[in-house]
Amino acid sequence: MTIKAKKLEAWVKPADLTGPVIVEINRIWKQAGIQFVIERAEEEAVIKPADFDEIIQYIENAKRDEHGHGDPTRIQKIMQLVDPAKSNPKTHNIYLMPYIGGTSQGNAQFKLKGIFVGTWTDKASRGLNPPVKTLLSEKEPFKVGSLARTLAHEIGHTLGLNHPKSSGGVPQLMSGGGYVLTPAEITTARKIAQAIKSDPAAAQ
Repeated sequence: MTIKAKKLEAWVKPADLTGPVIVEINRIWKQAGIQFVIERAEEEAVIKPADFDEIIQYIENAKRDEHGHGDPTRIQKIMQLVDPAKSNPKTHNIYLMPYIGGTSQGNAQFKLKGIFVGTWTDKASRGLNPPVKTLLSEKEPFKVGSLARTLAHEIGHTLGLNHPKSSGGVPQLMSGGGYVLTPAEITTARKIAQAIKSDPAAAQ
C-alpha cells in the first residue's frame, strides 16, 4: 500500500503480538477483571480477487466524512481480502493490515467478532502527513496511542461498549484518548465476556 508516496509494508510480527501487545491489552483490561489469551498468531497471505488493485486503491483513498465517520465501504472491501474459512467463530478474530483508511486505526464488527487494525496511521496529523508506524505499546499517560491500546479499544466494541457521548474529562478507553473503563462499561463487558465464555454462539 502507498500513501502520500510512502510505501507501507507489514512490519508487526507474531512475536510482537504474543509479547508486548497482549501484555499491554491485559494490563488495560485488568481493571475489568477480564484477561485474554492468543490462540493463534501468524502471517497470512491476503486473498487476491480479480479487482484486487481496485480494492487496495479504494482503501488507500478512503476518508472520513464531514461528520468524522469512517467510510463503511472500506471495511467491506477489506473483508474481501480475508479468508473466512480461517476465522474462528468462537474467538475474536483480529486482522492487522498496514492501513485501513484515512485517519482510521481500528474497526470492530460486533456480530462477526472481527477486528481490523492498521499498523500505520495518519490519525495524529489528521491525514496531513504520511502515515507512521504505530507504537506497539505506550506507557501511561496517553500521548499518541499504540497498537495495543487500539486493539483494547476495539475489543471493547466486541464486548458491547460504544463511544461515550462525553468523557467528562476522564481519559477513557472507549473515548479514544485514554485507558479508563467506567463502572457501567465494566459491567457490560463482563456480562458479554461471560456469555461468550459460556456459549460463544449466544453472543453473536
